[in-house]
Amino acid sequence: MAEIQAHDRAFSKLALKNGFLTRDQVKECFRAIRNSDHELRFEDLAVEKAFLSNEQATALSLAYRRLRKDNEKRKWNVKGYEIYSKLGEGGLGVVYKAKQTSMNRLVALKILHKRWLNDEEFKQRFLVEARLVGKLSHQNLIKVYDVGREDWKLYFSMEYVEGETLEHVIEREGPLDPLRAIEFTLQVLRAIRYISRFDIVHCDIKPSNILLTTDGVAKLGDFGFVKSNIAIDVTEEGSVLGTPDYISPEQAMGKDVDFRSDLYSLGVTLYHMVAKRPPFDGTVSTIMRAHIRDELPSPREVNPNIPEALERIIKKMTAKSPDDRYRTCEELFEELEAVKLKEKTGKGVDMDRAELVEAVRLEKDKARQRQLEVIELQHQLDRLTMLFWAAAAVAGLAIIACVYLGWQLQARAG
Repeated sequence: MAEIQAHDRAFSKLALKNGFLTRDQVKECFRAIRNSDHELRFEDLAVEKAFLSNEQATALSLAYRRLRKDNEKRKWNVKGYEIYSKLGEGGLGVVYKAKQTSMNRLVALKILHKRWLNDEEFKQRFLVEARLVGKLSHQNLIKVYDVGREDWKLYFSMEYVEGETLEHVIEREGPLDPLRAIEFTLQVLRAIRYISRFDIVHCDIKPSNILLTTDGVAKLGDFGFVKSNIAIDVTEEGSVLGTPDYISPEQAMGKDVDFRSDLYSLGVTLYHMVAKRPPFDGTVSTIMRAHIRDELPSPREVNPNIPEALERIIKKMTAKSPDDRYRTCEELFEELEAVKLKEKTGKGVDMDRAELVEAVRLEKDKARQRQLEVIELQHQLDRLTMLFWAAAAVAGLAIIACVYLGWQLQARAG
């Protein structure tokens, strides 16, 4: 016997309320659903029994979907924001595309799930740390605009980025070219270095939290905020604050974390970029145990096009002990730049430190020079534009003067 679904009950109530069906017709449809060995949809059955026409069923279905969408918006409504559509949902909460009405700007509005709100200490810590993040400003970070609390809802609004996530790019294109993967890694590393100055650990670095703008800028978003005081039981499914596929061993064990935990997650993200998949799969607890105990599989076995030097970097970023990883972001910068230089020019990996630093400096100087040339061209264009309009203005005045002079001569001749 089939069960009556929530959708069927809601649809029947809407049909009754608007006079499309009688109570006896609804009861007859429900009896047929219960007595059936197959799953039947209420509206299909009502059409089959000629209680509703196809057009009426379609109109009711459309009205039901709109009503459900409106109810969802009201449930998550936050004063000062107009919710447009749902962008996604994760372990911490739900993210909506919305308009901040006071500023008339699009934002990504994240509202925490109720299950995280039973602990008053958690809520206070979230608000304090979220407000701290709101003071940060970096080109590779998604800007947090507003943090607040309304009724049961804790929320924060973020910069809305037109583009797609790194996860979507990998799913569509497959393994990324090593140079491109390194470039995205360097950009996220700049964000990690910046937030580490404020003793902030992101705790949830993964491809779906890295947004790529239309001009190729990687922006890290969706802060975990609760960086060190959440104990995680690896035997309990679904108990992770963060994502098990990219979690560091120390975070998985509920230990204190620092920027090296983010380096680990970035290393797993880099692995995903060049191998098209995270290193471990299975249940939540299986993956977390693997991060704690197992070495990462070789990414070159999945994708032979990965340079050996890049594989060594990934292994060091994902060492089980934080002490065995890179001691500073600068060390990792240098090694990634070396591989990048090697891939672009055939030089770099075998250089000593002094040669490498000089090579990287020259590359940066070239990039800076190109930027200055672009700025100078823009200035020249601006000057030419000003000259054009000045000449046009002079020409206009000359024409007016000629017309006026001609009018004066005609007046005297008359």
